[in-house]
Amino acid sequence: MRRRTHGWPGLVALALLALAAPGTRAQSADDSVAAHTLARREALEALAQRLERGTDDPRRGELLARVRARLAAGDFRPGDRVLLEVQAESSLTDTFTVDANRELLLPSPTVGTASLAGVLRSELQDHLARYVARFLQNPVVRARPLVRLSIQGEVERPGYHEVPADAVLAAALMAAGGTTADADTRKLRVERDGDPVWKAPALRQAIADGRTIGDAGLRDGDEILVPRRGGGGVGDGLRFMWVIVSLAGGIFGLSRAF
Repeated sequence: MRRRTHGWPGLVALALLALAAPGTRAQSADDSVAAHTLARREALEALAQRLERGTDDPRRGELLARVRARLAAGDFRPGDRVLLEVQAESSLTDTFTVDANRELLLPSPTVGTASLAGVLRSELQDHLARYVARFLQNPVVRARPLVRLSIQGEVERPGYHEVPADAVLAAALMAAGGTTADADTRKLRVERDGDPVWKAPALRQAIADGRTIGDAGLRDGDEILVPRRGGGGVGDGLRFMWVIVSLAGGIFGLSRAF
């Protein structure tokens, strides 16, 4: 049986702890642009041009290949999920899965499929708005790409969770039900294929800065690890900090998670 969770209190305490953390960059500036989940086409094209002219980055060739691949093929792969909302159209307000042809099969009143080949995540909403407009007059469309993250350790519901790419980092922990009473949020980290992507000090700073999943460059399959704490007294301290924050009206806008 899992211990009682801190939920929002644990996350806000994490943000408080981050104030004292000396944030460091987990990636180079070029790599951050190349990996940004919601990078815009203009930014990727500008980066490709700069890399083609030559830079001091020893990974120039690898970065250039990644950027060119994104620009040509787009960001969506079979199995990716899209959260779609079309005002006053309940049939088109749901979560849809990208099929093997990189297409979305949407229900009536649309006909056929919406291809996502060559579409970046940052272009998704405009792309689907144009598609839906072929069947509806002046539709109000909101589309959000979802990122599938593995959230493990001291959270209420460990496992894979899908989080909007434009949601703040804290939303990923809330998708897993929040941290447990035994969570050591000071050692929170992100790994990709077993290698560290974000280490604790920088990740705490990113959360404190209100950075999003996309800003942090998180990708499908990345793993957020919440270790178990050692020693005593930390839980009481976190609960005390939550009381103080609640009285002060909260910080960092964590209520904007979704």
